Amino acid sequence: MSTSPPPLPPRPAPVPPPPRGWWQRNWKWALPVVVVTFVALVAALVAIVLFAIRGSMMRSDVYADAMARARAHPELVATIGTPITPGFMPMGSVSTSTDGGGSGRADLVIGIEGPRGEGRLIATADRRLGAWTWESLLYVPGDNDLEHIITIAEADTPVEHHALPVP
Repeated sequence: MSTSPPPLPPRPAPVPPPPRGWWQRNWKWALPVVVVTFVALVAALVAIVLFAIRGSMMRSDVYADAMARARAHPELVATIGTPITPGFMPMGSVSTSTDGGGSGRADLVIGIEGPRGEGRLIATADRRLGAWTWESLLYVPGDNDLEHIITIAEADTPVEHHALPVP
């Protein structure tokens, strides 16, 4: 007498895996897009700040007068030729205040070049009672040859206001 064992209880139906979320389905393309977008936004912010700083320096009376004097200086024109063009980004600072009738200080290094050479304008000016005066405006050749430095403006020469060209 053989008895057969009782039947096994029915197996429960398999539980389907939970549905995958959006990130799990799309991370392979979404992650690079997020990273590239972030890098592009940071680069755009840096560019905006650099162009704002460049624009504020180039709109200053000290920068405009330095470039006008350099372009009109016969010895500098004979050295590097015309046209004399400025470099992309002047370095330094221009600070002004309304205290005491208008004070300030400008220390700029402006890269310039002409057909026969290049160098830097070293511009230092002081503002008292709203009027800028040069402390020094020098041209230093690109090879830093100290024997060929050209003085563009003497100390205590007033900085002239130049109208900016219309774009």
